[in-house]
Amino acid sequence: MTAWQPHLAFPNGLGHTWPLVARDFPIAVCWAHKSANTTMLKWFLFHTGLLDRATAEYPDQFHLFWYAHSSAQPDYAEQCFRALAGPVRKLTVKVIRDPAHRVVSGFLHFVRDPKVGFRDTWANFLAWKRATGRGTAATATFVEFLRFVLDARDAGKLVDVHAQPQWNPLQDPYVRLHIPLEDLASHLHHLEQLCGLRTSPLDRLSRSPHHSPPVKGRPWPPHASSLPLDKQRLRSLGTPNGDTLLDEITRPLIRDAFAIDYTAYARFYAPAGDTAAQPLLPSGYELGQAA
Repeated sequence: MTAWQPHLAFPNGLGHTWPLVARDFPIAVCWAHKSANTTMLKWFLFHTGLLDRATAEYPDQFHLFWYAHSSAQPDYAEQCFRALAGPVRKLTVKVIRDPAHRVVSGFLHFVRDPKVGFRDTWANFLAWKRATGRGTAATATFVEFLRFVLDARDAGKLVDVHAQPQWNPLQDPYVRLHIPLEDLASHLHHLEQLCGLRTSPLDRLSRSPHHSPPVKGRPWPPHASSLPLDKQRLRSLGTPNGDTLLDEITRPLIRDAFAIDYTAYARFYAPAGDTAAQPLLPSGYELGQAA
């Protein structure tokens, strides 16, 4: 997309999502799954006066509320294009996340909820296991998951949105402020001050039944990335620390699978396993500076 095209809608292809836009709100929010997308939706609803209604009508299903709300607006696609690429653009922001920790989160979600949120992908994954001689057990290792993602990419097939790159070539070029998840609160509160918005209760907005913080006191066994997991075994082990599944095997696979993210967001994140990692916020970076 090189110009404002109100007659087109964002496609549902690789990494594409609908931005969050409201007529009287000065900020447009682009987002990617597993990168604080629910927190940012609740933040957006808080500032547009819709959070209480969403909570009452769709408790813990805020994305369903927004889908219904935005779908009821015939000109929503035009609003999105005006906000991102129109003659008078809104301040467009997007939260991004360390690709390595993001894909770990996506994998754990995949294992924890294989037949509800990932039904088609889980079926494709099990078929891939059989076709590649990896057995018929209804389990997944992190190494298998990454190789499956890479094979699907190389074959031109889509995997679940939670395992696709964050970079969106139709939207990211219009994002004026990329916000690293690791420093979300300070950036959002600064943004609220700059735009004259009230201070949001981020501690409350960031709570979600979908979050699974690491379980203390339950050490994972060695070589965790090659450990076959299913929902029951993951429950018994508890959620691991984000680095538990990162090792000499998985880091190169992650670098390959998410090379586009590491290139696009190089100012924030060095490739997984790179000992010469750049600082989270490079010297001279300011909040209002385009990423």
